[in-house]
Amino acid sequence: MHLSNGPGQEPVTVLIFNLSRIAKTSSSFEVQTWDQEVVIFYGDTNPKDDWFMLGLRDGRPEIQMHNHWAQLTVGAGPWLDDGRWHQVKIRNHGDSVLLEVDGEEVLHLRQVSGSLNIKPQTIMRIAVGGLLFPPSSLRLPLVSALDGCLRWGSWLDPQAQISASTLTSLRSCDLELQPGLFFPSGTHAEFSLQDIPQPYTEPWAFSLDLGLKLAAGSGHLFALGTPENPSWLSLHLQDQERTLLLPFAWMGFGCKARSWTWTRP
Repeated sequence: MHLSNGPGQEPVTVLIFNLSRIAKTSSSFEVQTWDQEVVIFYGDTNPKDDWFMLGLRDGRPEIQMHNHWAQLTVGAGPWLDDGRWHQVKIRNHGDSVLLEVDGEEVLHLRQVSGSLNIKPQTIMRIAVGGLLFPPSSLRLPLVSALDGCLRWGSWLDPQAQISASTLTSLRSCDLELQPGLFFPSGTHAEFSLQDIPQPYTEPWAFSLDLGLKLAAGSGHLFALGTPENPSWLSLHLQDQERTLLLPFAWMGFGCKARSWTWTRP
């Protein structure tokens, strides 16, 4: 399932468990993403003094915890932002929390937790792909919005699950996507025109090939310009219509701008 919550921090799915009935204290799933900084899942019994977060920072797993036994932020493990499927398992065992990635234990935190079935609060919430409080409440804030895929999810003990709610629309993942085809929001590339071979005749031209797979919604697809004039050419998606904005001043005309709109085939 493709998990995307846009620019916000709201989770994609929220699961609620009764800890007094819990027998299994581990969660596992496979995740695929190109995002370097995301919240994969968050869990709490009390958002003020008993919560847990697993995310990525600089592409590597990061755990943040805040409870009666420990307040910590720690990163460990391999890079998971390579667009490949990775198996992740996190387990609460006695006073320890263990993190496994692709079958290998990459982090073992001791004396950081108590047994789940003896916590004062009997209700635990697990939020997938987001937080249940503002990102500023994390011990070390990060960008929480998730754009990725998750499959084979097993969250704690299904027998203890009370409810599940989906807060955003879900869709199937594109299994044909490959690393290198995803650009996080805000990505930009810079080129030096002096390093581009100049043609012997004037005027000269350039071309840009851009493959798109459109989804519902609106957004800014790309822009072309210089540091002094960042909007020479821009392409937007608005309600399934693509709009090309081209300033005529760049072409030697006196108009400010001209735009064309065409619908996708």
